[in-house]
Amino acid sequence: MKSRFSVQLVLVLGVLAISGAAILIRKAEAEPIAIAFYRMLFAAVMLLPLALHDLTHTKVTWQAVGALALAGFFLALHFALWNTSLDYTSVTSSVVLVTTQPVFVTILGALLLKEIPTRRAWYGLALALAGSTLIALVGSTGDASRLAGNAMALAGAVMAAGYFLVGRVARRTLPIGLYAASAYAFSALFLLLFALILKQPLAGYTKETWWSLVLLALVPTVFGHTSLSWALKYLPTAMVSVSILGEPLGATILAMIVLKEMPVLGEILGSCLILAGIFLIWKFGSTEEVEEDQAGGTIETCSETVTPS
Repeated sequence: MKSRFSVQLVLVLGVLAISGAAILIRKAEAEPIAIAFYRMLFAAVMLLPLALHDLTHTKVTWQAVGALALAGFFLALHFALWNTSLDYTSVTSSVVLVTTQPVFVTILGALLLKEIPTRRAWYGLALALAGSTLIALVGSTGDASRLAGNAMALAGAVMAAGYFLVGRVARRTLPIGLYAASAYAFSALFLLLFALILKQPLAGYTKETWWSLVLLALVPTVFGHTSLSWALKYLPTAMVSVSILGEPLGATILAMIVLKEMPVLGEILGSCLILAGIFLIWKFGSTEEVEEDQAGGTIETCSETVTPS
């Protein structure tokens, strides 16, 4: 049994880890899809021992393999689009737009998984998105190329929503080590194919770039994304995905420390709105979770009662 507080604490730490991804991607002197490929490859290798341990006591069906491949495909498209967007728009705008995925997760989760948000949870989502929009507007550079970059970041958010929804179903039967390592491995395969088709170089990097790629796999991926995948077993999809809206806040804090970039007043206000929205969604969640809480159930029981349509 997992307590709500322990799962939410893991989510907070996971989002903090993910927040450093954009800075590491910018520091890596490599093509965007190549960066994504090595990020997924290294993360899969790092999680291989845990995956092998899980495999000894887990029955893997062909349906599960299909779900893992689909999750990897969505994740590959997410990283390919988002990494590329960072070449065309600002870090702030790209991170904010790619973290709008809760909009798509909430809508699709309600339609496909019957995870219906409460009215207050919808208010929280609106608050968080308002904060993200404010940060994007404040961080606007006005460059002509921003439109293409922003469109790619938004498309990356749609792909991330698909990844979360598939993961929500797959995590009911697959332990976290096996699920994460397999999804990352499938994602790496798709990204390798994308890189070869687009003829992006996969070698010849500096030592600093290789270190950035290793850290990108270890911190934002193994510690960050994997913690969110772990939480999918215990919390509704919308509640987990909305935590990503804290990434612009974390990225702002890290930019202050690493890049010495101080936020302006609008970015601080937007961050406060994001935190307020996350609190409301965590507090009130989905209608079925509220019913479980009132009945004295646990969040683990709640996750098991959700069935795909």
